[in-house]
Amino acid sequence: MGADGNILTTLSTMCQRNATKAIVLISTGLSEAQGSDLTRAVREFRAEHPRFKSTAILTVNTPDLYGSLENRFSAVVESVVEQWVPEKPPAGVRNRRVNLLLSHLVNPGEVELLRSYVKAFGLQAVMVPDLSLSLDGHLASGDYQSVTQGGTTLRAIEQMGHSLSTISVGLSLQRAAGLMAQRSRGLALTVPHMMTMATVDAVIHHLQQLSGREVPAWIERQRGQVQDAMIDCHMALQGRKIALAAEGDLLAAWSDFALSHGMQPGLLSLPVEQVVIGDLEDMQDLLIKHPADMLVANSHAADLAEQFGIPLIRAGFPVFDRLGEFRKVRQGYAGIRDTLFELANLMLEHHHPVSAYHSPLRQQFRGAQRSEVRHATC
Repeated sequence: MGADGNILTTLSTMCQRNATKAIVLISTGLSEAQGSDLTRAVREFRAEHPRFKSTAILTVNTPDLYGSLENRFSAVVESVVEQWVPEKPPAGVRNRRVNLLLSHLVNPGEVELLRSYVKAFGLQAVMVPDLSLSLDGHLASGDYQSVTQGGTTLRAIEQMGHSLSTISVGLSLQRAAGLMAQRSRGLALTVPHMMTMATVDAVIHHLQQLSGREVPAWIERQRGQVQDAMIDCHMALQGRKIALAAEGDLLAAWSDFALSHGMQPGLLSLPVEQVVIGDLEDMQDLLIKHPADMLVANSHAADLAEQFGIPLIRAGFPVFDRLGEFRKVRQGYAGIRDTLFELANLMLEHHHPVSAYHSPLRQQFRGAQRSEVRHATC
């Protein structure tokens, strides 16, 4: 309570010691209940420390009194567009950049895949946020660093209005995409995810239109691999019931993925009759009433999956019991292909074949009986 002085001290310390170019200042439930004004605190900091005027400061209201991770993640992206991208769109489009607004469902491995798609058409990607270098590779630059590595530069964000197009991935970023459309003159494309052939095709077709180039051969090959994987995995996945417990964007992605490959999303999925807002205890009650073949959730659901004897496909946040999970690609053509094989193999591992039926009326032949006895004595 009464921590505005701490905010000023912290901002001053960060600017002096780290020479940071940008700082994100977010609120908590306690500060929101107190009624703290982040904008006023930043204004006071600017007045007291004019020498740090070149440091960009972003303020975001992220109270934990409502919503979840998804609400606060999207709020940060919205604030980036609202506070750092100029309101007045430029006179014309002057570069071959493509903006990508990415929801929390896009992990660092998928960020690199999306960048490779854009680069394949001779375009440059400006990603918000760009987490591809933020979770690994910290030893590549030597000793410990107190500021985040990688990311998109502040100058690139300020020039997003000049880009050819803006592609937003995730339903939670619809407002951010709308704000970006008002601040630019380029084209816009919004997709809920990239876990189905239709959504990935839409992104690739959009990039092809922007660049005027043919689709690269390696992308065409990956698309063909998805089609081949669908044929190979059809028998193992057809009619399987999948239980989902995750944030809204992840629910939409996995539900559409399951439906597009003949699976039956249930319990906490979106394109079904009922959506239950609850926790893993509610999921436990639902699994008792409606058994499923697999469970998609974060690492906290590991005990639940073990209790019901079904495989757990880890997705969302947090995933703390697997190494390198943040690099596992599930979106794009390569991600769809690998996810199909993963789920099909899990179903094959848990498949219990029906024992052979021996009719009581079968004929017994002497030769067969002697061979069976001889085989048994070996």
